[in-house]
Amino acid sequence: MRDYFADDLLLIMPTPHSPGVRLSGEVVSTHRGPLALALTDQTQANGVDRAQADEILIDLTGVRYLANSGLETLVAFAVHLQPPQCLVVRATPELGLHERIAARGWDRIETLRLEEGSDA
Repeated sequence: MRDYFADDLLLIMPTPHSPGVRLSGEVVSTHRGPLALALTDQTQANGVDRAQADEILIDLTGVRYLANSGLETLVAFAVHLQPPQCLVVRATPELGLHERIAARGWDRIETLRLEEGSDA
């Protein structure tokens, strides 16, 4: 994976010990491309075949705002995974992801798992 992505609103860094990325800041519609690329890179990062990793983590605990387009990007990535693979979305309750995901029926996607809590 590229080392990171950064602009005035968002920082995307790879997680050090498992396939995944950690985001800090605000995710707006212009971040769809960098977010999709960062997630896709996690299946082939650092010369290691991560395509077989059961879980790919996206840590949103440092995110203050997540546009619907960013959430849609996460869901689109998860839909293309094959079980037992799963996109694990770690977030704080302030983002309201549980309600946003359930309202669209995305909570039934087998390859998408939300870990939401104050200590997420």
